[in-house]
Amino acid sequence: MRKLLLLSIVLSFIAACSKTEDVKITGNVPPPDHTIDSSTISIYVNKAYINLLGREPVGSERSDALTILRQNNFSLDNRKQFVATLFSRQEYTRNLYNVANNEYLRNLDSMEIEQQFFVFNNFLGMPQYAAFFDAINFELGRLDTLKRTLSNMYAGSMDYRAMLSRMTNNYFYDQINMGSENFVVSTYQNFLFRYPSDGELLDGKIMVDGNTATIFFKQGKSKYDYIDIFFKTDDYYEGQVRFIFKKYLFREPSSAEIYLYANLYKNTNDYKQLQKEVFSLDEYAGIQ
Repeated sequence: MRKLLLLSIVLSFIAACSKTEDVKITGNVPPPDHTIDSSTISIYVNKAYINLLGREPVGSERSDALTILRQNNFSLDNRKQFVATLFSRQEYTRNLYNVANNEYLRNLDSMEIEQQFFVFNNFLGMPQYAAFFDAINFELGRLDTLKRTLSNMYAGSMDYRAMLSRMTNNYFYDQINMGSENFVVSTYQNFLFRYPSDGELLDGKIMVDGNTATIFFKQGKSKYDYIDIFFKTDDYYEGQVRFIFKKYLFREPSSAEIYLYANLYKNTNDYKQLQKEVFSLDEYAGIQ
């Protein structure tokens, strides 16, 4: 009995003193991590296509997107890579225009522009409108500029910010927001998501009406000056961050998010960079 007890103690001591060494196997590659389920990735692809191209993926587009997104288990870099593939498509540019057109011109149809061309040209043939010929020709010029907006974007001669400024500088925007006061209020509400202060409204009206005034610490004396100054302000960049968060994440951005993304957009002057960051977020991807 004592021998058995002694043997047991000795074996326990040996076991306690034994050292386990890790064995390393070179060239061993761990299996891919599939912790993100396929339905989450598929929903993300569908949502990105709709928001950026205005349609769902078709044909091999979904499988091509999934190939990119599954490389590193739906990583942030994979999502940025995927989003970037959509920017080169003509549909992306058209969708940018369509979103703005719907937001600010009530989904203006090209036929409406052509009809207004016809009306104004008819006026030019009527002697009773001779006193207004200069104003009519001015409006015809603005209509022609608006009509060429999408083709200018396709050609790369007009960026997103310039497109928005053109959306506010035309006959139809003026009809929706009639009068200098309504025009100024609309720009603040549409692009800055706030009402102008009394001073901002007064100075804006003065400038839009063709008189010298100062807005955002810049002086001007026409509606063109007002629009040019307005769309180059820090407030504009911050407003675009608020727009994209409210429209696609359904919430207001935090102060830190506004600061981060507004500076990104301002420093690059590239709306695509802002979109790529937001459309790649975990929150947008549905994995937060």
